[in-house]
Amino acid sequence: MDIPAILGSLQIPASAAPPAEALANSLAGQSVEATLEAILPDGLLLRLPDGTQLQAQGTLPFPLGSALTLAAVPLPDGTGLRLQVIRAVPPPSTALLSPLVLGEAAGLLSRIQSGALADLLRDLLQAGPATAEQPEAWSAWMKAAMKTLADPAASPNESTFHRLQAQEGTGWFELPLPWAPGAEPVRIWIEDERSAPKGESDPARRVFLSIPFSTLGEVRLGVEQRSAGTRVRLWVQDPQQLAAVRQDLERELASLGRPVDLKVFALPPGTPDLRAMAGASPLQALG
Repeated sequence: MDIPAILGSLQIPASAAPPAEALANSLAGQSVEATLEAILPDGLLLRLPDGTQLQAQGTLPFPLGSALTLAAVPLPDGTGLRLQVIRAVPPPSTALLSPLVLGEAAGLLSRIQSGALADLLRDLLQAGPATAEQPEAWSAWMKAAMKTLADPAASPNESTFHRLQAQEGTGWFELPLPWAPGAEPVRIWIEDERSAPKGESDPARRVFLSIPFSTLGEVRLGVEQRSAGTRVRLWVQDPQQLAAVRQDLERELASLGRPVDLKVFALPPGTPDLRAMAGASPLQALG
């Protein structure tokens, strides 16, 4: 017989208030469905299917609104009740957030049939994999794809999300690579400061990119630009792979006419994808 995994547990002590104690006793030995309703100073508030609310001690790593299946197990010597979480289903995500939660690269590539982006895609595919070595091709595709995702006529499911983000001075995009079918998409997070922090004379613009390469693996690039200079951070699986081109990178960045602070770091295995960084206020990943 399969034994369900325990995803977390809560406790209702025998010293709980009488109504909670009586309810807990009635649940002993049963499988209980509940919704995670609220976080309390000393525990959690659960809502049962009949609307009854139940307070329990402990914490769970699930968002509010999660639907929980609990095994109610009596504690030894009548000391209370343990609620073991054997199933947890997070609340449904609003469609507005689907570009951030579910991604948008595959959908964009599958529905392009007409328009400027379709023409550009056809040209890139006809040019072959060599286009991946041309910065102009990357720039043209990324700009066109981001513009398409923010266009209500071309991307009705994504455009509202992007237009709302733009009002906040942020942006999240996930773009397919037309010359690398099946590869991880390019992920981009953009943020503009609305005001300069203490000690700075002007607001900054930050851009973070996650780009898959066949030989380097995933490469992450973080750029922060101010009038006083540019900070650039690169994360790669093996920093030594960039040693031969580091001077060229620094020269090219310096040609922009501002002081450049470039640092290269190792990207640890298992690092969460870039969307885990999105939304921080302000984003501090540049270090």
